[in-house]
Amino acid sequence: MTKEIPIRNIYYMLSYAYDVLREGDNVYLSDEEFDNIYDLFAKILVNGLNLLIKRGFNKEYVCVSDELPVLRGKVSINDTLKRQSFIHGKISCEYDELSSNVLFNQIIKTTIITLINYKKLDKQIKNQLIHVNRYFQEIDVIRLQKSHFSRIAYHRNNRFYKLIIDICELIFDEVIVTSQKGETIFKDFIRDSRMAALYEKFILNFYKKELSSILVYSPIFQWQKDEDFEHVGEGFLPIMRTDIVLQNKERQLIIDAKYYINALQIRNVGDTKKLISGNLYQIYTYINNSTFTGEKAGMLIYPVVDTELDFVYSIQGQKIYVKTLNLNTKWEDIYRRLKEIAEVI
Repeated sequence: MTKEIPIRNIYYMLSYAYDVLREGDNVYLSDEEFDNIYDLFAKILVNGLNLLIKRGFNKEYVCVSDELPVLRGKVSINDTLKRQSFIHGKISCEYDELSSNVLFNQIIKTTIITLINYKKLDKQIKNQLIHVNRYFQEIDVIRLQKSHFSRIAYHRNNRFYKLIIDICELIFDEVIVTSQKGETIFKDFIRDSRMAALYEKFILNFYKKELSSILVYSPIFQWQKDEDFEHVGEGFLPIMRTDIVLQNKERQLIIDAKYYINALQIRNVGDTKKLISGNLYQIYTYINNSTFTGEKAGMLIYPVVDTELDFVYSIQGQKIYVKTLNLNTKWEDIYRRLKEIAEVI
């Protein structure tokens, strides 16, 4: 299943998941075909960086320590004495300077180098990255860690960085190892958990954008515990974090997006294929713990493997739908299918 997803469809999924389409244009789209997902990531990065270069890098004030002939900022007495700056008619100063050598750009520079060192990257795209890298000569390469991405704070003046940094984070998450020779090795993205996360985020943001008259969100449901009972070990109850909820005044549809290779399983030799019981229990539990007072229903959405699924059950008065989404088809068909799925609400 996953190997057959056209790279271009993954681009559309990324576009919705990371809200590229809000820009109101198709600056990241082209008619190019890509051999692998990392060519796609790199090309999105190149296109985004070309716009960034035209717009100008984000700059922030950083503390600079330097030996100067005149006072600037404040004197660092310890450094002045340690360096014996006064012998040369200078003093050690610390001052704030507006610089582009900040975390945003350091993450990007490090990602550029990572991709350049990837042997399987398309040569033309690699050359484009090498060209872009010339604009980052004064930016440091850092030892990138996951925590760096959580330190990024966006505001009105730097929000145009978001897609670029998100792509950098996707690339960072997929790097297995950078050897001593500087060779970059990547995981198989479409078989990795990141693809499952993308699948979920794509469907959520697709509905947020395309269903303007319906509330689309992903709430955490609380367990509807008996109030007259003293609960022991309450903290060990799992969190009911929903993937997608579609809601209007009368109806609520709770969707669980399952990126599974097989939506149907065989437990014992000779048995027929069955739906995964744990998935049904999970969505049923979500329905029963939702405090919505109108009509409630649940839905499991799987990617198509070898069989289209389109089931609906009523279990103790609760409707549960099972649907499949074919990602190995034209984007227009995917779009149409997602709109069709939402019609149950």
